[in-house]
Amino acid sequence: MNHVPSTSLLEALKGLIDNDPRLCLAHLGNALSLIKVSLPPNSWVGIYRDDGKALILDAFQGTPACEEIAYGKGVVGSCFVQQATIAVKDVSTFPGYICCDAAAKSEICVPIKRQDKVIAILDIDRPDIHDFGNEKEEFEAIAELLLNWL
Repeated sequence: MNHVPSTSLLEALKGLIDNDPRLCLAHLGNALSLIKVSLPPNSWVGIYRDDGKALILDAFQGTPACEEIAYGKGVVGSCFVQQATIAVKDVSTFPGYICCDAAAKSEICVPIKRQDKVIAILDIDRPDIHDFGNEKEEFEAIAELLLNWL
């Protein structure tokens, strides 16, 4: 499978932005699909949205996933509480890791904020141990774009 180069990924995502509210769900699904195909096979990408009580699975691309994650639990819940990106090179080393997919070996979670309030988390799982070093800023820019459809 060919991976989409990161510069064309950002440009492709920007190409989905318009002001038609009828297409928000379609755009979000397509955005997550574009992100997924830019990653190695068997990766997972999705959104967990804050419902005021917990983080609830929203749109995603990949295998079935945990439907609800408590604040402060796992990488997703920790990202929400810390209000900062968390990149985990090897999930087996993360205290309290929640295993939703046995194939996941590394994970990055990025808060999606509206007016400085975290409303959702972009969650990306990879099937390999991976250092997200230089990709962190790219995924943060992608999270800002996703706000257009949330």
